[in-house]
Amino acid sequence: MAVDGGAAEEILSFVRHQGLTLTLVVNTHMHADHTGGNRKLLSASRAEFPDTENLRKKGSVLLEGSPIAVYHTPGHTEDSVTFHLKMEKILLTGDTLFNGTVGNCFSGDLKAFYRTVKHLLSLPADTLVYAGHDYVKDAMTAARRIEPGNPDIDRFLSGYSP
Repeated sequence: MAVDGGAAEEILSFVRHQGLTLTLVVNTHMHADHTGGNRKLLSASRAEFPDTENLRKKGSVLLEGSPIAVYHTPGHTEDSVTFHLKMEKILLTGDTLFNGTVGNCFSGDLKAFYRTVKHLLSLPADTLVYAGHDYVKDAMTAARRIEPGNPDIDRFLSGYSP
């Protein structure tokens, strides 16, 4: 499964080098940096490309017989979805979350974004979050300006390796 195929060349290279078969291409939202490689991924494979709106309404998608939960997570965009591989304890958030912070609220609906973040925080603490972008250094630098005496920020950054 490829989630947000904007980096199509890198995805296809990884699939080839790992000897994998791409069977599913999905998007967390419709920004071009996430959807721009969809055509290339689909033309290079026989992957299915289910409609995100239908996935959202259905609430799940099957990957090799295993269900993946699909949550509507508005905030970054109105159409944002997040994919939760519950058995593997993996959450694929696209731009709803960035590493170290939340995504930008392009939808303008801060209340919906708040509900989304609250829902994601209710998931098990051992869930691994894979975000759409890695802005950790910027986010933690901003956090340090807000809370200059917070040792958790320095501790986090000292152990961070992208």
